[in-house]
Amino acid sequence: MSLKTFGEYFLDFIFPKSETVFDLESLPVGELLNKLSPAREIENERLVVLFDYKDENVRTLVWELKYKGNRKVANKFAQMLIDVLQAELAERVLFEKFVEPILIPMPISNQRRRERGWNQTEILAEEIMRLDNSLFKYEPNILIKDLHTDSQARTHATKRERLENLARSMSVRDPEQIRGRNIILLDDVTTTGSTFAEATRALKESGIRKILCVALAH
Repeated sequence: MSLKTFGEYFLDFIFPKSETVFDLESLPVGELLNKLSPAREIENERLVVLFDYKDENVRTLVWELKYKGNRKVANKFAQMLIDVLQAELAERVLFEKFVEPILIPMPISNQRRRERGWNQTEILAEEIMRLDNSLFKYEPNILIKDLHTDSQARTHATKRERLENLARSMSVRDPEQIRGRNIILLDDVTTTGSTFAEATRALKESGIRKILCVALAH
């Protein structure tokens, strides 16, 4: 048994999964996709979202990824994301010259990483790259969260408060690595878009060319 498999068994023993999670995990990707509600229409050409966070199954799977680091769930989501990104990139390469993009996961603070033990968006990105590393270059350490901020999901209900909570909390470690490049910014959930806005600010100040924000749910 590999160390990774042992770790998954250990987590399942300490934090047992619900019957719903087991059922959803066991479904082929095509069947699972049919069980999840697609995202509501978003009027933002720079934002791509797959699912509706109000859907109980979507919320259950996102929480499994976010709070349990569930790689089986990450793998299912990654397969769905690859299909979506292939279609998006084919169109954007043609009309926007969105070529050789860099995939960047939304960062979390060091405090949040110590509390949780992982960054769920990095897990998701790693599964994407494991399945297909030909679409883009993966750079997990470019965008960093310098300041620990309150959870966006649990506090600061208004968009203005969320923006104030996140203001100047992110930065780019080495701007030269991304200057003039196209970026795919990946997150698990977006609500008001405040987290994407702060990350986009930091990336644009570093001279990127274009950015596409991608989230599992909204």
